[in-house]
Amino acid sequence: MKLYVILFVVILISLVSCESKPKYSPERSLTEKEQSQILYTTIRYLGHLPKKGTYENKFEEQFDEYYSKLVLDFKIEAYHKDGDYEYFLASRIAPSIKVKKVAVGVKMKRNETGELTYYEEVFRTWKFEIPEMKEKGLMLFDKMVKAEDLSPYYIQNSAPEEFIEFPDDKVYFDLEEKRWKVHSTMDQLSQN
Repeated sequence: MKLYVILFVVILISLVSCESKPKYSPERSLTEKEQSQILYTTIRYLGHLPKKGTYENKFEEQFDEYYSKLVLDFKIEAYHKDGDYEYFLASRIAPSIKVKKVAVGVKMKRNETGELTYYEEVFRTWKFEIPEMKEKGLMLFDKMVKAEDLSPYYIQNSAPEEFIEFPDDKVYFDLEEKRWKVHSTMDQLSQN
């Protein structure tokens, strides 16, 4: 009988500790090692180019050390998996007088060996102080996971309040090249 009571208490504590973590808390479904692996897998898209780096050569071995250090600047704030797709919200400190962070909402798919087969930065926030970044970032992340329209949070629709810096009416994420690009002048003229 004592064994059943102990087992019941252990199960109850496990359930309560899982439920105390927020819905998208990465710790609910990923170990620290798995979180690091996601960042290492995506850092050459997520992070800035190194000096002498280009979009064409950023995967060369000469930049491995740069990216292995850069990945330490990022943190996974939220994570969700739905079928083959994984979603995560990554943040990093942004240059500012006060401590501020910028967050990126990512949708990706990996194959059996962990290589990316799909990568999309769905949104990038403005820099915010950490509490505001978490509040706005998690709200946008939830909408991204649910495939809701994020356009009301683009700067041209939300001003004066800021949420999403990119995309906007000038900048978009190119899925083929896996990077943010500016619409050409001809594209902008045809949109007006």
